[in-house]
Amino acid sequence: MPLNAEFKKHLHSLMVEVYEKTIDETEQHKREILFKARSTHNAAATPIAYKDAALHSMEIRLSKTIEKYIEAVSVWGYSIDAVFERDMTNEFWSLTAGPNQLQFPPAIRGHQVQAVQGSYARERQRLAAQLVREGTNRLRELKMKTQNTNRAVGSMTTNVFNAPIGNAYINSTVHTTNNVTITVPILQDIDRISEGNPELQAAALELRNAHAQGTSVVEKFQKWATLAITVGGLAEKIHQYYPHIAALISKR
Repeated sequence: MPLNAEFKKHLHSLMVEVYEKTIDETEQHKREILFKARSTHNAAATPIAYKDAALHSMEIRLSKTIEKYIEAVSVWGYSIDAVFERDMTNEFWSLTAGPNQLQFPPAIRGHQVQAVQGSYARERQRLAAQLVREGTNRLRELKMKTQNTNRAVGSMTTNVFNAPIGNAYINSTVHTTNNVTITVPILQDIDRISEGNPELQAAALELRNAHAQGTSVVEKFQKWATLAITVGGLAEKIHQYYPHIAALISKR
């Protein structure tokens, strides 16, 4: 399936987030290697330092952004088919867009500058291809991991709970099959339901982490559901305001 506009918007926000979190680190690295280069009093050292700093910044920013992108695919619960993989690879490539020429201060000139520019263009292209290839490989690994997880949840399990609702008790049943799908909106609703209850919040966090990793999702959901229906009045609230989650918890 192709990427939708909402998911693309989310990817853009992740790209901005990574840039903001890494800019101080990359600028500090740039200052350090420029200082070392200037300390050599070698005219060729400074432009090379600019090149190395730019490549370092690109590698840090792109690798972390691609990592965030793949994490988002898992969290949003996408099924990774050929079309989705192609679109995500295109998103990886779009991250590598940028000039193949460095901008040097006016004081830096001479024949060594052209040599550094040529070296930078070649190294930048190789780095871009390497990062996209690594990102595509991680995406395929996630695809295989998700497929294996889905196969592992092939059997139906039934757990019966006796849960208090105020002064009354009800029997609630959790049925888990291949049709159980925990999506990002469901995770968000589970977070809302869990607000104010530390134990529920911890279980909800475990579920979100399992969803992100593509493992033990059903097990973590069962744990959260078991806790949720033992909280007085909460089962009624779920059935009234979150019927889609109630449907996962109880099959009557």
